[in-house]
Amino acid sequence: MKKILKLIYKYTILGLMPLYLLPALLTAFAVRASAPPKKEHPRLVCGYTPVINYSYWARAMREAGFVSETYTTAFYESINKREDWDILIDEHYLFCPRFLKPYLAFLESLWKYDVFITSCNGYFLGLTPLWRFEAFLLRIAGKKTIVFPYGSDSFVYNRILSQSLAHCLLISYPEHARRQKQIGSRLDYWVKNADCFIPGFLGANGFGRWDLIMTSVLQIDLRQWKPSQKQSNADGYNKPVYIAHAPNHRGFKGTEFIIDAVEQLKEEGLQIELLLLEKLQNHQVQTIFEQEADILVEQLIYTGHGLNALEGLASGLPVISNLEDENITLPFRRWSFMNECPLVSSCPETIKDTLRTLVTNPDLRAQIGKAGREYTEKYHSYEAAQYMFGSIIDKIWHGKDIDLINLYHPLKGAYPRSRPVISHPLIHNKLPA
Repeated sequence: MKKILKLIYKYTILGLMPLYLLPALLTAFAVRASAPPKKEHPRLVCGYTPVINYSYWARAMREAGFVSETYTTAFYESINKREDWDILIDEHYLFCPRFLKPYLAFLESLWKYDVFITSCNGYFLGLTPLWRFEAFLLRIAGKKTIVFPYGSDSFVYNRILSQSLAHCLLISYPEHARRQKQIGSRLDYWVKNADCFIPGFLGANGFGRWDLIMTSVLQIDLRQWKPSQKQSNADGYNKPVYIAHAPNHRGFKGTEFIIDAVEQLKEEGLQIELLLLEKLQNHQVQTIFEQEADILVEQLIYTGHGLNALEGLASGLPVISNLEDENITLPFRRWSFMNECPLVSSCPETIKDTLRTLVTNPDLRAQIGKAGREYTEKYHSYEAAQYMFGSIIDKIWHGKDIDLINLYHPLKGAYPRSRPVISHPLIHNKLPA
C-alpha cells in the first residue's frame, strides 16, 4: 500500500509539473533581466544538504567580505549546534506546507544569491521532481554553480574501484545499493552541468571530471581546533598512550580492526587506551584532542580522508588514515600537494605495527603532529578557503584566465610555491623504517 501511495504521489506531482515549472522559469528570466552589472563579490550560498564544511566555507568567505550564507534543510543535532547554520528551511517557512518549501526556497535564492555551492544532491530543487531543471534555471538566471561531492550523494557502488570500500559502504549504507541508478543520474547530471566540479579523492570512482585537483577540498576554523598542549612523553611503557577514534559508522571506518589491534598491543604489554568518540558534540571532541589524545585513527578502509582527519592534524596529533592505493593517490602527489600531507597511512593488515611504532616513539609523534598543524594552516584554513574560492570565482564569475587544473601544482602553482613546503619524516605517507 505504501508503494502504491508513493506512485500516486509521484505521478500526481509529475502531472502538476508545469504548474511548478512556470513560476520558476518566469522568475529566472526576471532575475536575469533585472540583474545589475556583475559585482566584484558575488553573493554566495551553500546548501541544501547540511554538510558541516558548508558552515566553514560560508564563514571563511564572509570574513573575506562576501555575502555568504548556508541555507539548509536541517542540521545534525548530535554533533553540530544551531549557531553553526544560517537559514533553515523549516524555520524560514514555518507555516508553509512542507511540499512547497523547496520551491519557495529556490525562488527566493534566485533573487538573493549569485553563486550556488552544492553537492550532487543539487540545491533545493534537488528535493523535488524538477531536479533535472535546476541547472537550466540557474543558468537562465545568470547564476553559477560549484559542486563538491561529499560521499553518499555520489557513491555509485558499481562504479567504485575498491571492493573493500564497496563492502564497507554495504555494511554502513546498504540502502544506497538499491538507489544506484538514482544516485548515478544525479552525479552524471552535475558532472555535465556544474560550472566547476571538484570531487577530490572521490573522483577516482567513475566521475570522469575534475576542474581542480586537491587532496581534500575541506577547510576548517583553526581558531576552534587548537594544537594540543599535552606534550606527552608517554611511550606505552612509562605511561599510557591514548588513541582516539571517532566513527560515525563503524563499518565504514574499519573500527573493529582498530579495537582488535589495540587489544593485541595490550596483550604485548603496552599501556594504551582507546578513546571511542561517538555521538559527541564538536566542542567535546576538540577538548579531548587538545587535552587527552596522543594519536588519532581516522579510518582504515577508504583511500582518502575526511574532516575528522583535518581536525586531528589541526590539533597537532599524528593522524592515521588509509592512503594505500597508489592508483588513487599518485595523481595527487604529482599534480597537487599530497607529498606535503603528513597523514600516516595504514590499513587493517598494518594498523597494529603502525600503532606500535607511534605509541613507542613520542618524539616521532611530536614531529608528525607539528607538521600536521602547519599543513592545515597552509592548505585547510580559512585563508586557504578564501584563496580556493577566490580563484574559482575569478574563473567562472569574472571570466579571468585562471588555470584551475594546475592551481596546486607543486611546480607551477603559485599558492604552494609562495609558502614554505611542509616537511615531515614520512615517505609516501608511510612511517620511516
